[in-house]
Amino acid sequence: MHSKLFFPAVITISLLFFQCGTDVTPGSKTDSVKTDTGNSSTHQLSVTTPSNAIPHAVKDSIYDGEHVERYDNGVVYMKGEVKGGLRHGEWMTFYKDGKLWSQGTYKDGFREGYGVSYYANGNKSSEGYYQHDKMIGKWTFWDEYGNATTKDFGAAK
Repeated sequence: MHSKLFFPAVITISLLFFQCGTDVTPGSKTDSVKTDTGNSSTHQLSVTTPSNAIPHAVKDSIYDGEHVERYDNGVVYMKGEVKGGLRHGEWMTFYKDGKLWSQGTYKDGFREGYGVSYYANGNKSSEGYYQHDKMIGKWTFWDEYGNATTKDFGAAK
């Protein structure tokens, strides 16, 4: 019974790390504060991959350079490179205590390549590959106890 509930929860967690909007001002580097309400709703999530993917843009921005968001305690929440206002290159998100939450790459605003996410205790929660913002190939998901399951999202198109 637990395995039926576990898999959707893990997919939801694995998709957390790339579904966050930002507020920035144009410039070569941005740094904004993310107010944390003390609950898990601080991090937005999406449990479905859109059929018509839209690039992940940094809100109201057309600049190139580094983008950094911080929690209200000053710890980095999210950081990555922006090219033409779109996420490009490696992006990382962190828990409020500074531990790595997720890491992945973007190309022209779309998730591309390897992505990995972690539980707050440092153990992996998911890993796999993206192509044009869609999960592809075999993904591995772990529960908090280290038990792994895999799901095949199909070949790249």
